Amino acid sequence: MPIPFSRLAIALGIASLLLIPLAYASSGDRNPTFQHCLRGCAHTYCDPSQPPIPFYLRLFGWTCSENCAYQCSHSFTNNIRPGSRYHQFYGKWAFYRLGPFQEPFSIIMSLGNLWVNLQGISSVRRRMRSENKLRKWLVALGFVQVNTWIWSAVFHARDKPWTERLDYFSATLTIAFTLLYSIVRILHFQTPLYTSRFLLPACTAVALLVLGHFTYILSFPLGQFPYGYHTMFNLCLGLIHNALWVVWSFSFRFPYPTLRLGRFLSLSFPHPYPPHNPYENPAPKESSTPAVLVGLTTLAMSLELWDFAPLFRVIDAHSLWHTATIPLTMGWWHFLMTDALELEGSLMGQNGMGVGLPEESSGSGRGGRPLGKDAEVPTTPTFQQLASGRARLASPSPSPGTRMRISPKSSKPE
Repeated sequence: MPIPFSRLAIALGIASLLLIPLAYASSGDRNPTFQHCLRGCAHTYCDPSQPPIPFYLRLFGWTCSENCAYQCSHSFTNNIRPGSRYHQFYGKWAFYRLGPFQEPFSIIMSLGNLWVNLQGISSVRRRMRSENKLRKWLVALGFVQVNTWIWSAVFHARDKPWTERLDYFSATLTIAFTLLYSIVRILHFQTPLYTSRFLLPACTAVALLVLGHFTYILSFPLGQFPYGYHTMFNLCLGLIHNALWVVWSFSFRFPYPTLRLGRFLSLSFPHPYPPHNPYENPAPKESSTPAVLVGLTTLAMSLELWDFAPLFRVIDAHSLWHTATIPLTMGWWHFLMTDALELEGSLMGQNGMGVGLPEESSGSGRGGRPLGKDAEVPTTPTFQQLASGRARLASPSPSPGTRMRISPKSSKPE
C-alpha cells in the first residue's frame, strides 16, 4: 500500500529533526554567556588605550565590537556539547571568515555564477547573428545577472545594511527581467525578426511593478527590511515565470483550448515556433528542457527552506543553493540560445529564406522542375551552420512554388 504524501512528509520532517541539531534564530546573541563574553571583550580590547584591530579588518569596515561578536560567537559555539542545540547570532550562523570575508564559500559560489553568466554572454555574441532581435535581450539578461552575482559576493563578504539592500534589489531585478523575457518570448511580443506593438506596454508594466516594490522598501529606514513582503513579491514573480515556461513545454504535446470573445475576437496560446503547428510536426529536442529546469530549480530552492547549521562552519544551505544555481544557469543559457536560434530559423523559413524548412523532394527542383541526373539536390542549412558561416542564406525566390513539409504525421502542402 503506498504511503500517503502527508504521512511521508511528516516522517521526513521528524527524521530531519533527529539528524540535524535544532537551530534557533538569533537565540545565541540573547544568551547570557554570549553577552558576558561581549562585555569582557569590549572592556579588554576596545578601550582606546588598546591596540586597534588588524588593518585588513579595518580596511573592510570591521569595528572592534563586530570583531568581538565574531570571536565570542565562535567561543560560544566551541563550548556547545555534542548533540546540543546550535544557535544563530544576529540572524546568522557562526561562520569561519577568510581574512575579512565573512562567508567565503558563498562568495566563491557567487563568483562561479558570475563566471557562468559571463560565458553565456560570450556565447550569445559568438553564436547569434546581430540581426536577431532576441540577441540584445539575452545579452541584457546576462548583464543583469552579472550585476546580481557581483552584489551577492559583496554581501556575503561584508554583511551591512546597504550591501544587503543592493543584493536583494539586484536579485529582484534578475527575477523581474527573466519574467519579462519569458513574456515577450513566449507571447511573441519580440521575435528574432519582428517587434509587436505590445512590447512597450509589457516592459512598462513590469518596470512600474518593480519600481513600486523598490519605492516601498526604500520607505523603511536603513537597517530595517520587510523580509516577508520582499520574499513574497519575488516568489510571485518567479512562480509566473516558471508557469509560463511549463505551459510552453506542454504546448508541444497538449492542444490548449481557444477562448472566443464575441464573433471576431479569440485568444489562443501562440505556437512555440510559428508557422509550424506543434501537433503536426516533431517536437524539437529542447521542448521539454524548460519544464525540467523549472522542476530542478524548485528542488534546489528547497535548500533555502531547509536551513541547518553550517558544515565545518563554512557550508550552509544558502551556499549550497548558490552551488546548485551554477549548473542550472548553464542549462538555462543553453536552452535560451538554442530556442532563439530555432525560432529565427522557423520565421526565416516562413519567409522563404531557406532556413528552418525541410529538404525539397529529390525528384524535382525549385518550382517543380525536374532535376538532372547529376544535379545537386539542394539541402536546407541549419541555423547553426548559418551562424558559423559554413552556409549562406538562399535568396528569396520570386516564385517559390509549393513547398512540402515532410513529417511522420503529415505531408500536406503549405
